[in-house]
Amino acid sequence: MLETLEEEDFSLIHALQLRPRASWAHLADALSSSPVTLARRWERLREGGAAWVTAYPHVSALPQIQAAYVEIRCASGQVRDLIRELRTWPSVASIEEASREYSLVLTVFGLGMRDLSTLLLDAIPSLPGVLNTRSHLASRLHVEGSSWRVGALDRTRVQAVSQLPPAGSGRPAAVEPWKEPYAPLTIALGEDGRRSAADLARITGRPVSTVRRQLGHLLSADALTFRCEIAQGLTPSPIVVNWWCQVPVAHVSTCVDRLRANPALRQVASLPGPANLLVTTWMRSIEESMRMQEHLEQGLAPLSVLDSALILRTVKRMGWLLDDLGRSTGFVATMPAQRDRR
Repeated sequence: MLETLEEEDFSLIHALQLRPRASWAHLADALSSSPVTLARRWERLREGGAAWVTAYPHVSALPQIQAAYVEIRCASGQVRDLIRELRTWPSVASIEEASREYSLVLTVFGLGMRDLSTLLLDAIPSLPGVLNTRSHLASRLHVEGSSWRVGALDRTRVQAVSQLPPAGSGRPAAVEPWKEPYAPLTIALGEDGRRSAADLARITGRPVSTVRRQLGHLLSADALTFRCEIAQGLTPSPIVVNWWCQVPVAHVSTCVDRLRANPALRQVASLPGPANLLVTTWMRSIEESMRMQEHLEQGLAPLSVLDSALILRTVKRMGWLLDDLGRSTGFVATMPAQRDRR
């Protein structure tokens, strides 16, 4: 497992954050390198758990999927058992351990309100060790982790990489990546978002022509989010803070637009209820997080911070199981909770 990253590593990761499925030849031109060098460097990063490209159903583009955040108050001594169970659930995309009474924070997905309600009201509360839960439905995801950038490239190279063609056209269509014939491709791309049609054909046992057509449907429909992840403990920003904020509805869009300019921003989601905006940041230090709170409350007024949670450890992020430095150690495909509808 890698312990440190070089500047060239950060540059390659930044480029893949911008264009996760770009060919090595195209990236080499933009980064003034060679395809062989980039491919070797990337393989080293993947094998060392330091970076990876993943894919999962595009929540914002698929109205069938409902996201929620679940805070769990756990019985003493049973947190580890709960984590071992929840980390295997495809519907639990992320698991964080926080420094507060509700010490587990989950990001979960369901197909519509019925399936999500079953997950929130029955499946999770019935687990041994769960004392209480607080659930927050995400009415809109303004910003998510695929938008975060490591910030290693200068403006010229960012522009060069950004001009490379994206994975898909972004035109919504009736493609459900959790169902046949797309589910096996979604799972395989979740494990490695850079897999080619030939790779996917070999894994799924389907003809290359069939996979190429199905992959084209997934990409053109914008049905998957592709994300280049990095082990957070190897970055200059190891501190995660969730801010539960209250903003008058008329001011939400203005606050979100102003938040987007902050390079520490990782996530912004609108929620129903008193705390109607969840803001997640990756910070360099606790001191910087305090300055961030000051900015939120003073620079973004009338926004007010109702609560905050310092994340001590991220156990799972968008299906990837992580060690204490945030390096990848395993994968569970992220799929929304759904009943058998046959």
